[in-house]
Amino acid sequence: MVIGALLVLALIVWQSTRLWTTQRRLAAQYRFVLVQKKRLRESEFRWKFAIEGSGDGLWDWNVSDGSVFFSAQYKQMLGLMAFEMGNELQEWAGRVHPDDKAASLTALQAYLDGQTPVYAAQYRMRCKDGSYKWILDRGTVVSRSEAGKPLRVIGTHTDISAHKQVEEKLQLAASVFTHALEGIMITDAQGVIIDVNQAFTRITGYERDEVLGRNPHILSSGRQSQEFYAAMWRDLLVKGWWYGEVWNRRKNGEVYAQLQNLSAVRDAQAQTRQYVSLFSDITALKEHQQQLHHLAHFDALTGLPNRLLLADRLQQGMSRAQRHGQVLALAFLDLDGSKLINDSHGHEAGDHLLLTLASRMQKALREGDTLARLGGDEFVAVMLDLADLAACEPVLRRLLATVAQPVQFAQHQLQVSASVGVSFYPQCQAVDADQLLRQADQAMYQAKSAGKNRYQVFEMD
Repeated sequence: MVIGALLVLALIVWQSTRLWTTQRRLAAQYRFVLVQKKRLRESEFRWKFAIEGSGDGLWDWNVSDGSVFFSAQYKQMLGLMAFEMGNELQEWAGRVHPDDKAASLTALQAYLDGQTPVYAAQYRMRCKDGSYKWILDRGTVVSRSEAGKPLRVIGTHTDISAHKQVEEKLQLAASVFTHALEGIMITDAQGVIIDVNQAFTRITGYERDEVLGRNPHILSSGRQSQEFYAAMWRDLLVKGWWYGEVWNRRKNGEVYAQLQNLSAVRDAQAQTRQYVSLFSDITALKEHQQQLHHLAHFDALTGLPNRLLLADRLQQGMSRAQRHGQVLALAFLDLDGSKLINDSHGHEAGDHLLLTLASRMQKALREGDTLARLGGDEFVAVMLDLADLAACEPVLRRLLATVAQPVQFAQHQLQVSASVGVSFYPQCQAVDADQLLRQADQAMYQAKSAGKNRYQVFEMD
């Protein structure tokens, strides 16, 4: 009995000891779990605090039931109060811009399926006031099932609207640079080319790779002097810009005109970092201007100076004669018989006659003299630098002989003569260019009345 009691007692003690040990182990495990949970809560609090403190919004998605926790900063980013946004996934999906929703959902699903290493998407979200903000959405799976299915996803929302605006401005600037019709060339502070656009290539013929690292002098045509470029650089250094016309040379050697705007790009310390050249090819415009100038100052048929240019040449010649103490002679020529040519053989024959005689009379004059056509069959010759009145007589005789020579037109020989009136400058009394021309015109009529094919000097009272 005693032995049995002892065995029972020992068994009870052993079981009690085992139970106590188990309880201690369970208590230790429980304390460990509590500590781990506390650490987890503290860790979660710290990273949530860090995310919220950075200005980013936080979201925590329970994939199994579809509920989502949206942080206060998340809601505030959209202009919402805490109670104005629920905990359903639709709260997010309903605010994503329709044009961006499909791409953002595709990116999220691709990450959940393991097709991409990270989830990141950019899209627009609707704010409380109806406007949209650009959001950078990033997330990561923090819990998976035994089968590997995502159970919990945590992520952040970052407002990147300002960044997007800058990006759009840069894209716009890049688009303007690329597609501008004007040529654009950028150099560093030393004048070395660092970039050009497509229009530069179209205008100059140089590809981008051919000019990078080179000096813009490769475009120089040599038409402008060193003083021209020195003045250009003075303006750039003092005013920070220069605007004007430059003659440059294309890669194929062709010289062209460009309208150029040069600007210095300076930093906050007013130090020049780059120079930007914006230019356009104005060669066609210059040619058109020259055509207009020619039409305004030269006869359309013969190419001789017209009445307007004659007035300018005559005025300059009179000033020159006054300065140098020499004589100027003005000869007014009227063709005798030209109307009969037009009536007999037509205007084509008459135009051929005028063209031929204009060319011949120019050759009969001296270098520096001017032959102009006033219209019809009337011409004026201005002879400069004459020593005296008699010095013009050989020229006048050559003019008469030249006009009297026959002109061949088809099977016809066309022949006319000229009546010439001459006036001189300076005179005893003051006389202007118009008076000088009227005097010669009057003398011409005297020559015509006297029998034609001759010259008559205006007789001053």
